[in-house]
Amino acid sequence: MQGINQGNHSMPNMRASTASEADIRRLRSLSLSQIRKHAEFAEYNHKPTPFNIRWIYGYNPKVGVINLNDKGSTTIFYAASNCAVLYNWTTNQMRILQGHRHVVSCIASDRQGKWLVTADSGPENIVIIWDSSNNFPQRTLFSPHRDIKVSRVALSADAKYLLTLGYKEKAVLFWWIWSFGEDKPHAVLEVNFRDSVVAMDFNPYNSEQFLLMSKRDIFIGVSGKIFVMERGERKETDKYELKVRKLETTISPDFGKLTCFTFVQDTAQILVATSRGAVLVFGYTIQYQQKIQPTSFENLRFVKVFRIEKYKINVITSIDGVITTGNNGGEIHFYDEQMKLLYWIHGFQVDNVRHISFNISPRSYQIFDPECNKPCLCWEKVVPEIDPETGHLKQKLLKQQLPSDASVGGKPIIVRDFIVCTLNQGVGFVDFVTEKLVTVLDNRVAHALSISVHPEKPFVCVGYADGIVELFDFLQHKSFSRLDLRAHYKVVIPPKCDSIKYNYEVTIPQLSVTCLKYSPSGFHLACGLNSGELLFLDPSTICILTETPFKDTRHAIKEITYSCDSLTLAFSDAGKTVGVYKYNCTTHKWNFIGKHRAHYKDITAILFLPYKTEKQEYQLVSFGADRTMVEYDIANSSDEYLEIFSLDRMDQTAVPLAGIAWPGLKNLDPAVHRTDMHLILVANDEYKYKIINCATTMTMSTVLGPWYEHPVRKMQLISKTEEGEELQYLLFATKNVIGLQKMPLDGNPWKHVGLLGHPIQIIEMCFREDSGTLFTIGAKDSCMCQWAANYRSVDSTTKLGGENLDPYYCLIENGRPGWLFQEIRDLFYYVQILCQGTFSPAMRRVKDYIPIDSLPDLMRALGYFPSEYEVENLIVEAKYKVYQRIPCTEIDFEEFVKLYLNHRPAFGYNYQQIRNAFRNFATLQKETYMMYRDDFIDMLGSYGECFSRELSWYLLSILSGQSFDDRATNAEDDFSFIPEEITFSHLATNIMGIQDADNLSEQFSAMESLGSQTMSSGESEEKIN
Repeated sequence: MQGINQGNHSMPNMRASTASEADIRRLRSLSLSQIRKHAEFAEYNHKPTPFNIRWIYGYNPKVGVINLNDKGSTTIFYAASNCAVLYNWTTNQMRILQGHRHVVSCIASDRQGKWLVTADSGPENIVIIWDSSNNFPQRTLFSPHRDIKVSRVALSADAKYLLTLGYKEKAVLFWWIWSFGEDKPHAVLEVNFRDSVVAMDFNPYNSEQFLLMSKRDIFIGVSGKIFVMERGERKETDKYELKVRKLETTISPDFGKLTCFTFVQDTAQILVATSRGAVLVFGYTIQYQQKIQPTSFENLRFVKVFRIEKYKINVITSIDGVITTGNNGGEIHFYDEQMKLLYWIHGFQVDNVRHISFNISPRSYQIFDPECNKPCLCWEKVVPEIDPETGHLKQKLLKQQLPSDASVGGKPIIVRDFIVCTLNQGVGFVDFVTEKLVTVLDNRVAHALSISVHPEKPFVCVGYADGIVELFDFLQHKSFSRLDLRAHYKVVIPPKCDSIKYNYEVTIPQLSVTCLKYSPSGFHLACGLNSGELLFLDPSTICILTETPFKDTRHAIKEITYSCDSLTLAFSDAGKTVGVYKYNCTTHKWNFIGKHRAHYKDITAILFLPYKTEKQEYQLVSFGADRTMVEYDIANSSDEYLEIFSLDRMDQTAVPLAGIAWPGLKNLDPAVHRTDMHLILVANDEYKYKIINCATTMTMSTVLGPWYEHPVRKMQLISKTEEGEELQYLLFATKNVIGLQKMPLDGNPWKHVGLLGHPIQIIEMCFREDSGTLFTIGAKDSCMCQWAANYRSVDSTTKLGGENLDPYYCLIENGRPGWLFQEIRDLFYYVQILCQGTFSPAMRRVKDYIPIDSLPDLMRALGYFPSEYEVENLIVEAKYKVYQRIPCTEIDFEEFVKLYLNHRPAFGYNYQQIRNAFRNFATLQKETYMMYRDDFIDMLGSYGECFSRELSWYLLSILSGQSFDDRATNAEDDFSFIPEEITFSHLATNIMGIQDADNLSEQFSAMESLGSQTMSSGESEEKIN
C-alpha cells in the first residue's frame, strides 16, 4: 500500500549504472529541474504521485507577502495552504514549494532574496530553508522545538542565522547556524513575556542583534560565543549564547499597544509603532545624530514618543533613507529620519495597509531637466548611463514629473517600488514614480465553501462564506467575473419625511454560498445558500437568472445534484431534507416539485441513477448517517410533497459516507451474466467499498478501501482513452487525502495512490475529465488548488504489486512466510478433509476448491466472526460474483484469500468497541460497570440478531468451560454457571476468552492515541461532518 506523498521535492530514486560516486554526489546537489539535464549518468524515478499541483488561487493574508523583485524581475513570495509560492505576475508563472504537512504559518527571507524560510505550526512541524535560484530545499529542521509548535521564524539579512520561537511555559528562542547542518540549536533562551510575541526580526545591519516585541514589551537581544576563564586567560569556546534585555519605557497607555518596529541604519535607532498612531524612539544617544556606530546593546534606551498619525500603524520600515508607514486608514506616509513628514501617496487609496515590502535592489535612475519639461524627440536620443552596481541602464526620469517632498524647497523624493498588502483589496504593486497600483493578487477574506467546474468551457466557479461567487478561467489562471450576493440583496430603506437625522437604514443579509453545481449539459448553474435559498446563475457570466430566489427550505443547502438530462435537480439540506425541482423547457423556468424528510440523521450522499423508472423519471436515492437508503418517487409527487418509493436499511453497522452510480461491466454475455441490475458503489466508515443492488439493497460485493488516517468521503468514477482503449479510475478523497484507484475494485492495496490534498480537511472537489484537471478547496481556507492527474502513478504501482496473490501478502501479518498465511492454507485444506468425512477410509483427494457453504466456519476459524447479515453478504458474493446468473458452489484458494481480506475488519476487532458496547447496556455501580445475569440473557434475545434462550444457554455453557457431562446434567434454562453480576473483565476473560484483558486494554489505548483510525460506528456517525 502506498503512503501519502507530501511533496514533489523528495530526492528521486537513482540507479547508477556507470556513474561514479562523484557523479552521484553531484546529482544529489542539483534541483529537480536540473536533474534532467544531467540524466546521462543516472536514471531517476520520481515517487508516484496521483496529482501534480499546477496552480493555487489565493494566498494566506495572515502570513504576509515578501517582495523578491530584483533587477527587473517581478516575483513575490507568499504562503497558500500548506505550500509556499513564488509568483511572477508579469509572466503569470508560479513555482509552488511543497513539503509541509500543515498550514504554512511563517515565511522569511534574507536581504537578497536568495534564501527563503517556511515553517508550519502543526504537530510534528518542520522548518524548511529553500534556495530561490532552483526552488530546492537546502535544509529541513524536523520538529525544531520538539513537542512545541513553531510560532515565528526570522532569518538574518546575511542568511547566516535562523531564529525560531515557540511557547511552552515561557517563550522559547532557538538560535541556529543553519548551514552547519546540525539538528540541535546552537543557543537556547527562555524569555518571560506578559503576552504573545507579535514581531521578531534580526537587525539587518548587524546580524548578531535581534529584537522581540509583544503588545506591551520590547526585548533587544544579541548572540555570541561563550568565553571562559582558563588559567587566568579569557578564551573563546565553540559554544554560543543569547542575551536579551528588556527595554524599559515610561509611556502612557493612551499611546496604544505596540504593533511593529524597524531598524534605522544611519542613526542606529529603533522605531516602534503603536495602535494609536504613535512612534517610540530607542537609541544610543538622546540627541539626534547621524552616522552613529552602535555600541553595546546595554546602552540602548528609550528616547521619546510622539504621535504622528491618527490611525493604527500596521507597518513601519526604513528604506532608502526614509521611514515608511502604512495604517488602518489605507494611508502610506514617508518621513525623514527625524520623523518629519516628507510625502504621502496621492495617486490611489486602499482600505487598509497591512504590510509593505520594497524591492530588493534600489532604484537605478538618472534625472533629466529639459527645457521643454516634457518627453519630446530629443528625449528619445538621450542615452542613460550604466549603473556600476547593477550593470543595467539607469531609468530616465523627468524632473518635473517626479514627486516632491513637503519641504520648502520641494526636492524630488524617489524610493524604490514596493508591494502593498491590503485588507480586502488584495496585494498590489506600486510604482512610486507614477503612483500607479497594479493588483497582483486578489484577497479572499472569507473561506471557500463550494466549487464546481463547467463540463465544457474552461470555467470553475467558487463560492465563499461572505456571499461572493467568483468565476475563474483555469487556463489563463485569472478571475474574470465576481458576484456579491450580500450587496445584491441588501435592503436600503430611505428615511421618513419627519426624520431629524435623515439616515438611511441599510440591511445586509448574512449570506454564504454553501453549494454550487453545474448541470451535466453546462446550461444551468445552481447556487445554494446558508439561508436555504436557491438561485440559478448564468453558467458563463454568473449573472442572476432567477428574479426571486427559491425559498423552499429554512436550512443551509449542503449538496445539489442533477439528473443525466439536466432537467431535474435535487438538493439536500442541513435539516436532513431532500427537495426536487423540474425544468420546464417551454417556459425556461425551474418549478419546485416537493420535499421530504426521510432521514433522522444527516444526509451523506444524494444522487440520480442513470436509469429511468416506468414513468420515465430518473431514479433518485439518498444515503444518511442513519444507514438508510431512500428512493424517491418523483413522477407521483405533487403539491410540494415528495413521495417515497422505498426506504430500506442498507447496512448493519457501517455508516455510508459517499455513493456513486456504478456502471456494469462491458462485454458481458446476457445469457450468463445479469446486465439489468441497478448498482451503487458506497464508501463507508469501516474503510470498505460496497456494491449494492438498488432494487433489493442487497450487498453484492465488499471490497477493502484505501488505508489512510480517515476513510473515503468523496469519490468519482473517471476514465481516459489510451490507444483506443478506455481505462477507468476511481477518484477518491478522504478527510485530507486525494488519490486515484485503478479499476476494477478488488481490494488490491497496490492499485491506489494518495497525496495530501489539504492540511485540515477537503471540503469539496470537482474534476474535469477531458483535461484531467482536479480542483479542491479546504476547510478554514480561502485558497483553491488546481491539480493535474497523473494516471501513470497508479498504473506503475499496480505493475509493481505483481499478479495473483502477490499484492495481497502485505495485508497479511508477516506476509507469505508468516503464521497467518500458513494457517489460512492449512485450514483451507482441513475443510476439504471435513467435507470428505473425517473418519472416511477412502483415499483423500486434495483439490483447489472448497464448498461455499463452509465459508462462515472457515472465516470464524481464522479470527473473523461475521454476523448473520455479513454471512449472507459473504455467501451471495461468493456464489454470484455480482453479475452471474447461475450460482457457484465452490471457491478456489485465491478467491477465498481475497474474500477473507476484503470482508474482515480493516483494523481488526477493537477492544474499545467491545467495552463501549458493554457500557451501553451496563449500569455504573461503585465506579464499576456491571450487568445482572438476567439482563444479560434478555439482551442477547432482544437486540441485534437475537438468540433464543436455548441457544444462548448452549453457547454460553460452552464459552464458560462447561463440559459435556455438566451440560447434560443441567437444565437448559439454568444459567447458574454465570455469576449474578457480570463485569466487563469477566465477560472479556471468562466468556469471550480474551487472555490478559487488562494489558490488551492498555495496548489498544496506545494504538487509538496514535491515529484514531478505528472509531466505532456510533462515534463515526457523530463525526461525519
